[in-house]
Amino acid sequence: MSFCKHSSSFIGNSFINIDGRFLNDYLPFAPENYLKVYLFGLLKCQNSAGADNNIENFVNVLGVSKEEVMKSFEYWQEQNLVQILEVNPVEIRYLPIKDAIRNCKKIENKKYSSFVTEVQEIITGRQIGPNEYYKYIDFIENFNIQPCDFNMIVKYCVEKKGDSINSNYILTVARVWAEEGVRTAEKIEEKIENLTLTTSDISQVAKALKFKGNLSIEHQQLYEKWTKSFGFFLTNILLLAKKISAKTKNYSFEMLDKLLTKYFELKLMTFGEMEEYEANKSDLTTLSREVNKAIGIYYESVENEIDIYILPWLSKGFNEQALVQIANFCFKNNVRTLDGMDLIVQKFYKLGLTSISGIDNYLGEVMTLDGKIKLILSALNLDRRVNSFDRAFFKTWTETYKFSDDIIMYATELSKDKINALKYANAILTNWHDLGLVKLEDIKKQKIAVNVEKNSNFVGKSFSQNKTYTSEEVSALFDNLDEINI
Repeated sequence: MSFCKHSSSFIGNSFINIDGRFLNDYLPFAPENYLKVYLFGLLKCQNSAGADNNIENFVNVLGVSKEEVMKSFEYWQEQNLVQILEVNPVEIRYLPIKDAIRNCKKIENKKYSSFVTEVQEIITGRQIGPNEYYKYIDFIENFNIQPCDFNMIVKYCVEKKGDSINSNYILTVARVWAEEGVRTAEKIEEKIENLTLTTSDISQVAKALKFKGNLSIEHQQLYEKWTKSFGFFLTNILLLAKKISAKTKNYSFEMLDKLLTKYFELKLMTFGEMEEYEANKSDLTTLSREVNKAIGIYYESVENEIDIYILPWLSKGFNEQALVQIANFCFKNNVRTLDGMDLIVQKFYKLGLTSISGIDNYLGEVMTLDGKIKLILSALNLDRRVNSFDRAFFKTWTETYKFSDDIIMYATELSKDKINALKYANAILTNWHDLGLVKLEDIKKQKIAVNVEKNSNFVGKSFSQNKTYTSEEVSALFDNLDEINI
């Protein structure tokens, strides 16, 4: 199978024929190596069965890599001058230039005649071919931009890159702006004005980074993200760039972007905060390892853990001791992951509890509350965990009905042998509330259609007695922590 060969309509020629339209419309704009590959392939087409008609011969003769040869043919395929038939083994078919031009979208003379003339007047360093005009017009129609407005973008690009600028740069800038909604003359003027103001700032950043390359639209996008989206001041960006570039060779915009993105996510907006973060990394590492040890996990590196969990927790107001305390609490309640601990931390934060004393007091109150409810469940012969329904009932009885412990215990005694005993007790207490009864002696005088069985072991038992709760009871109360409202 031949590496390069003519199409059937091209084979009729017995000599190397370079169409004048190729020299005029394609040669001025193609990269040098791409031209070498195209012309050498054109030569090989004359003897398609030759032993040296293969990609290895292209590499040896032209001094380019196989990848560069294939990129070249991909470029010419985009120009409709060749067709890549196979890639393994490689097979290329050359196409007549007249077909390439015929396949181009025809330019509407009346609609775009002025545009064509103006573009060529702006780009004076080279001749613009029909394919390039087609790309511009296709963009104008797809993004609904006026030709005169598009030429404003062309002029800006020429001023930035010179009058021999290639079409890819122009179209990249135009596409980025269009996606940002910059499509009218007014918005294009505003965009250019803003970019002009920031050009010197970007140059300062490049200098601080010791960046030697050419600044591009991508660098402008990064700078706009840092200053407009993130809100960093130029002063802080420069200080960070200078510090890091002094320690690292070949420091780039992309690396600076990675750091600024990280600091933004950590809410570190000033250089001083960034410096403090870096200086405290040792302490943060120690804290991370203490938390991991407390919940029973181990990671070789804790850098990601610091950024994702530790720093956000600290920024919410939790101190180191409170986080270790929460980690210990998680371990006792079978929460053994950082994601699980994060959920618990968020619940405490919503409750405004970030200190050891606050968390201890809260848990003490909650455990006392659940201890009272657990006594009621035991008296009703209900052997299960306290849940949110139990807490809702108890809150109604104590806060809404304002019943005392002895009244609640009496209702529990009357209900313990009933089906759905807790609901039965609730019905009794609701009935007493509706009757306006608030004293136990008045309640006992009422004729209640229930069988009362005295239980001396329960009557008179105090809710406030000291009790040690099991880990199962603590786990139950924590499973419903977000539902508790003391």
